[in-house]
Amino acid sequence: MKRVLAVFLALAMVLCSMAVFAEESVSASDGALPPDGNQASDGNQASDGNQASDGAQASDGGQASDGDSAGSPGGAAVEGALGSYLVGGTDENSIAGNDYAYDAALYVTAEGLDESKSTPGRIAKGTFDEKAADGIVLKDSESGHNGILVTEAEYAVTGANIEMLTDADGSDTCDFSGKGAAIAVYGNSKVSLENSVIHTAGVATMPLYADNGAVLTVKNCVLRSDGGTLYSAYLNTPETSLMVAPPWVLGIMGTSRCLNVLGNGTTVNVIESDASAGAWAVLSTDNGSNMAMNVYNAKVTLMNADETQAAPIQAEGGQLGETLDNPYSVNYGSGYGLFMIGGTKEVVAGSTIGSGTYIAIMAGGNGTFTSLEAGKTYELLNSAGEVTTEYTAEADKITELYSDAFGFMSHQGKNTITLEKGTVLETGYATFLTKVGYTGGQSTTVKADGAKIVNGGVLIQMMDNDDTTTNGMMSADDPRNTNGRMQNFNPVHYEQAGFRTEDAEADTSVQNFTFTNGEYSGNIYNATGSDGLKGSELNVTFGAGAAYSGAIASTAAIHVTHDGSAAVKAAGGFAFDNAEDAAAFAAQYQKTEIAISEYFSLGHVANLVNSNGSNVIHVTLTDDAAWEVAGTSLIASLTIEGDARVVIPAGITLTVGDKEYTDCTLTAGGI
Repeated sequence: MKRVLAVFLALAMVLCSMAVFAEESVSASDGALPPDGNQASDGNQASDGNQASDGAQASDGGQASDGDSAGSPGGAAVEGALGSYLVGGTDENSIAGNDYAYDAALYVTAEGLDESKSTPGRIAKGTFDEKAADGIVLKDSESGHNGILVTEAEYAVTGANIEMLTDADGSDTCDFSGKGAAIAVYGNSKVSLENSVIHTAGVATMPLYADNGAVLTVKNCVLRSDGGTLYSAYLNTPETSLMVAPPWVLGIMGTSRCLNVLGNGTTVNVIESDASAGAWAVLSTDNGSNMAMNVYNAKVTLMNADETQAAPIQAEGGQLGETLDNPYSVNYGSGYGLFMIGGTKEVVAGSTIGSGTYIAIMAGGNGTFTSLEAGKTYELLNSAGEVTTEYTAEADKITELYSDAFGFMSHQGKNTITLEKGTVLETGYATFLTKVGYTGGQSTTVKADGAKIVNGGVLIQMMDNDDTTTNGMMSADDPRNTNGRMQNFNPVHYEQAGFRTEDAEADTSVQNFTFTNGEYSGNIYNATGSDGLKGSELNVTFGAGAAYSGAIASTAAIHVTHDGSAAVKAAGGFAFDNAEDAAAFAAQYQKTEIAISEYFSLGHVANLVNSNGSNVIHVTLTDDAAWEVAGTSLIASLTIEGDARVVIPAGITLTVGDKEYTDCTLTAGGI
């Protein structure tokens, strides 16, 4: 029942003595932005437990899942289970509760409306039967209830007004099993929701849930999840049977998701709708494989930018009771707009996303961000390439992505990100934050073509995965043994003082970024291998129509305070190229200890130009691409083709291997 994206570890690791874990300067633009993110929500914030493992299954909750509901890891059926999530609590008297004790107003199966499991008296107005519900009004303040639950059936909901403003604290709700969701859809179901409003409050009390191959299509709806206040004994954990808040090692906090998608082959379409959550996540995938999400002409927003105006994150005396206000969340709430895991395919077209921390977390997924053309009809596909519905755009519309902190954070699995056709991406800090070292072979492939990118001085920041280096603590370290046999997250991240410049071992992982047809700026730094993990290779290509200005360098990195991060940003995001200056900065601004109450500090770093032998960068320019070197740069190789050129002003150096260049222009023909 309680689940907060735990980060990814394999279940076996959960039992090990020490596991490794994985799991916006938004500029206002003519009214196209989602709600300003400052609205206080009665229930506070939702938590979204999302994370993945090598591309396939890890969940925010960190547990691998094949998305198959045929049985639990041991193959045994779980009484009451409807979907793929089979490792939840089954005892309502235990701390895990019973995640399968569903209590719905309407319980629909392949046989029709199951009156023995339905409580239709909760519905005040409207009509309903075994095929559809029209104009229903449902207001329910009881924690743990469901509104409409559909399993193995087709159902249409139109004109609904569902309000489930509860005081759920996470002890009897579960956003992995769908217990507590306003609308929950399972198995071979095809459900449509149109012209409806759903508002929920309470921990893990979501508007929507879909699992195990279902197809859920949402059109012209308003969805809002406020979240709530966690019960005081809750400890931040990767154990999904307990998780009801995101793993703090992801650098986020909250208690609500607006939508969670699980299982194998599940598809959700969000069309012409407004979806928001207090904090944690808006549209999340988790614990599954081959899922698909299509977001067309929609608005996606994280609220609670001013956390002082929201409900407390946890009841008095709890681990998170002293959580500080997030200084980076200026316009939106902490968390992410999207989570991609388990090979998920997500298309965002003509939509606007506003987030306080990340546009998306990548843990083994594929995201395409594109535009809509007036009059064109689009086929919205599932992961197998089959059409689930169609949408005809009435107007031209680009996708706009705004984040107070970072754009895309990738930390596990094999990920692809495509930004095209005028997509706008504006972030307060790094555009792409790539954390490496959770598992070998991790890869992130980015293609930006005709995208308009604005950042706080850094285009690409690669670094050691700080959720891995935080490590974990076993129940033996918990005096109250609150979570029983399960592992909790270490509540403090420790870091060695000063920039670490020693050599590092190389990983097999390779990250690839390609930029074409646009003006791109912000520095590119590879600091992997500088905090005890293996380094990763970075390949950067500037192709036809690309004009880039910035520094590109292998570096070492340290976490910094908010003031330190602001100082780096004010200085253009550049890395130090002098060890003495870097040491003085570290002495003033480095955060060698990051407590769970300062979760937002994870990922915010300063750089020192340094090659550790594993953090190599290869740069290629083709066609008519141009790179204006704007700061001290250090790369392993440089390839120039066609009419491409690299311009190095006087006073600035570019070192390629062991050769140094300054005050010159490099072309395919030489200097």
